[in-house]
Amino acid sequence: MTRIYREQPDLACFSAYVWNSSQVFELARELKKVLPGLKTVLGGPEAGRGEDFTESFDFIVKGPGEAAFRRLAEAGFSLPAGVYEKPAPPLKELPFPYRDADKGSLENKLVYYESARGCPYRCAYCLSALDNRNEARFDPDSDADRKKLYRELDALLALKPRTLKFVDRSFNAHPRLARLIWQHAIQSVADCEYHFEIYPELISEEDFQILEQALPERIRFEIGIQTVDAAVARACGRASNWPKAKSILNALHERTEICVHADLLAGLPGEKYASVLRGVDELASTFPAEIQLGMLKILPETPMLQIARERGYIWQSSPPWQVLATDALSFEQMAKLQELAKIINLYWNKGEFVQEWKSMLKAGEKASKLLLELLKQHHKLDLQLHSISKARRAELFATLEP
Repeated sequence: MTRIYREQPDLACFSAYVWNSSQVFELARELKKVLPGLKTVLGGPEAGRGEDFTESFDFIVKGPGEAAFRRLAEAGFSLPAGVYEKPAPPLKELPFPYRDADKGSLENKLVYYESARGCPYRCAYCLSALDNRNEARFDPDSDADRKKLYRELDALLALKPRTLKFVDRSFNAHPRLARLIWQHAIQSVADCEYHFEIYPELISEEDFQILEQALPERIRFEIGIQTVDAAVARACGRASNWPKAKSILNALHERTEICVHADLLAGLPGEKYASVLRGVDELASTFPAEIQLGMLKILPETPMLQIARERGYIWQSSPPWQVLATDALSFEQMAKLQELAKIINLYWNKGEFVQEWKSMLKAGEKASKLLLELLKQHHKLDLQLHSISKARRAELFATLEP
């Protein structure tokens, strides 16, 4: 707060997310005390809660912010205080957000880029569930659009980022555009990693013929599996086909050098403890570089909120809104799964025991059983579930070997 005060701003704008909204609301309230003339604007996914903090914010921008914020800016923020919401302009009309001058602050950092907005899927727990948009920034059939795409990608690479992260909800929902970008990434000589969140069932043989050409550490896929139980997927509105997704994950492992980060969610409607463990086993059998076992969050303004109420869920009353118990999982089971997630980070995601894991799983061992045994060892030795030295991890992992 002191740093902001020293600037003596006339206007302060905040973007509130699930991970920072509590701090944003507190900061805005305190700034108003020491800077009485300060005008404040709140946007972001958590902006809807800003109406409970009107003493802290003059303007609340709900939904996509480009058009509403522009209206406020063009009026010099002199409009009446209140909530503002306007449809966003088409994504292709938005200007490229980066400048050459940004290189000093972005070099060797993570840089975000958006090639499409919205999502064709309607997963009940996702902020995109009620967003009807599914628009691409570029038309692959347009020569002008392709040239614009390559100019923007080249401009991004000129910033020399460590990672170029595409924030598209399901990047390959526009497969032809995805192939253009993947080809550019593969042909690029830039020293950076490209990060894409993809829907595995959409990967085709044509995609594989491109992706097989990628060098190691060039492309990273974040793949949200969430559950391998078809009934659970249907209960939360998720369109998924685990057998097909599994075949794609296996092919990515066998045919490409793509780094795969695969996600599961504990706490989905009706999913029991044993089913979550089965998900861990199924994912591990495809040998992704990383497995993330996340805990479901009941985000405001998503359909999951109503589902959770109807099924008698218990969840945190403030951000991050994490589930504490469900219709099928007790608090004790959720707590154990959260500990299991930390063990996965320690013994799978660091990539230290790759061959050992392959040998044990191919010999018929279950990943969840081995990981729970490591968790048991941590409890027995009163060890924390983070910040364990590599040597200590190796010592504990060796106890699993026959």
